Formats: sequence, structure tokens, C-alpha cells
Amino acid sequence: MGFDVTGLTAYVNGEYVSGGAASVSIFDHGFMYGDGVFEGMRVFDGGLFRPHDHMARIVRSARAIGLAPPDTGELLGIVCEVVRRSELRDAHVRPIVTRGFGGPGIDPRSCEATSLIVSAYPFPPFLGAEPIRLMTSAIARKAPRSLGAHVKSLNYLDGIMAKQQAIACGMDDALMLDLSGAVAESTGANVFMIRDGELLTPTTRAALPGITRRTVLEIAGEEGIPVTEAELFPMDFYSADGAFVCGSGAGIVPVGSLDGRSLAEPRHALVERLQALYRERTRRADHRLEVYAAVPAA
Repeated sequence: MGFDVTGLTAYVNGEYVSGGAASVSIFDHGFMYGDGVFEGMRVFDGGLFRPHDHMARIVRSARAIGLAPPDTGELLGIVCEVVRRSELRDAHVRPIVTRGFGGPGIDPRSCEATSLIVSAYPFPPFLGAEPIRLMTSAIARKAPRSLGAHVKSLNYLDGIMAKQQAIACGMDDALMLDLSGAVAESTGANVFMIRDGELLTPTTRAALPGITRRTVLEIAGEEGIPVTEAELFPMDFYSADGAFVCGSGAGIVPVGSLDGRSLAEPRHALVERLQALYRERTRRADHRLEVYAAVPAA
């Protein structure tokens, strides 16, 4: 399963370079220690979806770990330029801010300046479109006592290990619990369940406050769909009418089963309705920045 970077352009510390040539130092603390933050943004038919929400979140993530936040106006200009130079109309965009070049050792004072990297690439929904099979992972989400769940950091090892476990067990993905045993999220997406026509979703105590999650909550409010944020457990999902995961990289994907138990309605009508409403939302002018109409970065 290869990843073709032919024709792609990336931005690395002040320079636009070909995707194949983009690199950072082996002494960059983002590479050495995962010391940095990032965003996963989506371009739909030439429009960057909810860009200002993503910019606000990367600033919050950076501040939370004591990292100098990027200038969001400048960063949005770079993002648009990378997409344009890569000639993409549908893409995943990844801005990354790391602690930067520094000496060995985790002391951040050895890093004099942050690194800024932006890449864009074609990226179909990573969980596909069919109802997925989940399992409850033995790997706990590390938040909130070690690192706040609102920080979108470069360290995804807990999710990676849970994903490995799911694949080894013949599943598509894993449902991760927090340290109290309540459901947090999947390995890379937020999760919702449906019960008696109501949407229920875990709190963000140990789950990223996802921008797709926020969009679903807003749509539900506008459409009169009852929704509750609550402490949920795997057994709640066993008895759910339906469920789905959602995220910038996944979209909205129905859940077919959890721990080998089929949900009552793997293709629940409410999930299909939300998928359609979400797609409409990604095309709304007040939620988009038109990349090819934007003023090119200086």
C-alpha cells in the first residue's frame, strides 16, 4: 500500500518544496520526541472546511504545551498555497508545528525556534463507507491526567497500539476507554450512538473536541434532533439502535458491530440523514474558504 507524493508540494520552514524532497532534521524535537501539535483539515471541491476553527484549535494546542503558536493568518495563506501548488480540489491538509531543532534530551530550552510544516494530499475517508466493526480496546486513552484531550499532539501511540490490536483481531477499528472505563472515542475519530431517536456522545474529558463532532452537534440542534453529551460505557453501545464515528479524516461512518455484537440498525436512517446534511454543510459558503479564490500567499 504505497503513498504517491508525485506532483505534491509541501511547505517546510519558509520554503515550498516538492513532496518527495520535504524533510526535517533528525534533531527536530517533533521527530525525536513527538514534541509538537498538528491539525487535520479537509478540502472539499476546492473549499477548505471550517478553517478558522482549525486555526483556533492549533493555537490552543500549542499554548497548552508551551509552544509558540503560529500566526494563523500567515498559516492559512500557506495552507492555501500548498493546496494550489499541489493542484488538489479534494484533499487532507496537515499543518504541523514542532518544538524545532534542538540538542538531545527532552528539555525544550535547547530549541531556539519552532518548525512549521504543511502538506496536502489526496485522502479518501480512511475508514471507508461501509459499516465498520469495532472492538473495545485494552489500551486506555491517556487523557486527561497526562495530557489534555483537547491537545492534538504528534504522539498518537495509544491510538496506534489500539489500532494494531483491532487489526490483529480482524476488526476495522477500536473503541477506546478512559481511565475510569467510560468510552472516550475511537482510535482517530469521535463516536456517537443512537437510542430512541436521540444522539448520545461521550464528553470530551478524554476525547478530542472534534470539529466534525461539533458540526454534527450543530446540525442536530438546527434539525431538532435531541442530543446529549454523557458518560457512556461499552454496554450502552451494545444496546444502541445505531452508532457512528466521525472526524475530518473519516467523515461520518456507521458502526455495524461492537465486540462481535451487531447493532440493531447498522445502516440507521438517522446516520444516513446526518451524512447528507454534513455533506451539504461542507459546501456552505459560511463554512468554507475557497482556496482557488483566495489571495495567494506573499
